[in-house]
Amino acid sequence: VAGNMRTCDPGQALDRVAEAGFDGLETSLADLGCTAPSADSPVPAAPEPRDRIRSWMQAAAARDQNLVLSAYSSWANYEDPRDTYKPVAAHIATIVGELRAIAEAHASVRGPSPLVGVNCHSGSDHWSDDEGLDFFQALAKAQHGLDLPRVSHETHRGRFLACPFSTARLLRAVPTLRITSDFSHWVVKCERLLDEPEEERLLRRVIAPAVDHMHARVGTPQQPQVARLGDPNVARARRRFEQWWESVWTAAEARSMAARDSCLTATVEYGPVERGMSGHYAGYTPVVPGTDTPVAGVGESLEQTLSEAKSELRALFERWHSQSAARRIMGVDPDG
Repeated sequence: VAGNMRTCDPGQALDRVAEAGFDGLETSLADLGCTAPSADSPVPAAPEPRDRIRSWMQAAAARDQNLVLSAYSSWANYEDPRDTYKPVAAHIATIVGELRAIAEAHASVRGPSPLVGVNCHSGSDHWSDDEGLDFFQALAKAQHGLDLPRVSHETHRGRFLACPFSTARLLRAVPTLRITSDFSHWVVKCERLLDEPEEERLLRRVIAPAVDHMHARVGTPQQPQVARLGDPNVARARRRFEQWWESVWTAAEARSMAARDSCLTATVEYGPVERGMSGHYAGYTPVVPGTDTPVAGVGESLEQTLSEAKSELRALFERWHSQSAARRIMGVDPDG
């Protein structure tokens, strides 16, 4: 999919997104063909990157489609090389460069821009708390003058926000930090559903109010994504994820009543079969035992999987939203 997007017509691609019932697209600059491929890349060279990203912006604006663009401080698209051990200052320089490119494209749109958010893949999980604090404080200053909508940082494995507990410590030190919550990464990282009372309180009180964007994918303590939401074997995990998403919505609802800011976005996500540099199966997507065939998540089944996840998420949100009056009347405390 990404390889096609790097050379396809943006308008045609976004027409497919709209026809599938989605309100927009989340992707990276590289996936859109907005960064030059390496000399040995099998992907054909794209048009000049600046023109390419502007063409995507213009096509999305013309179709009333939203865009969320990703920015990376290292290890772009989680493809080699894994330059995560470079100095903190180099991480800052890399991600600021991507944010500037996104801001320039955002400003180039005539009329309302389709860009509704930037999702940052920030730092590294091997950093100390002090290194993480240095990075996020410096990045906040560097992006201050950039014309961008909401900028949030993903709770992705391999990044500084890979653990809920270190993320909570950082939020206490940098309370303006905004989060992209992908709960599946934390559940795998911690090898549990984070449903102990102490964990639930920490998530509701400290993390949920900081979330501006979500990746709505269900996983388990041993895998980042399940093959089918309707599988009874993953019913407990699914309900725990839904409870977390509802906590995020409730925090946003409380925030909107206090500050009249209720914009919160979500992307349904499902990863393809992942392969290492040697071509070996890396275990990300479940496959039929003894074969190389995914049980879901590629080709036609990828579209089906994402469509089902979209419908289920919208239905969950509508059920939650229908209870908003009752929450106000009863004075439900989101902190529990």
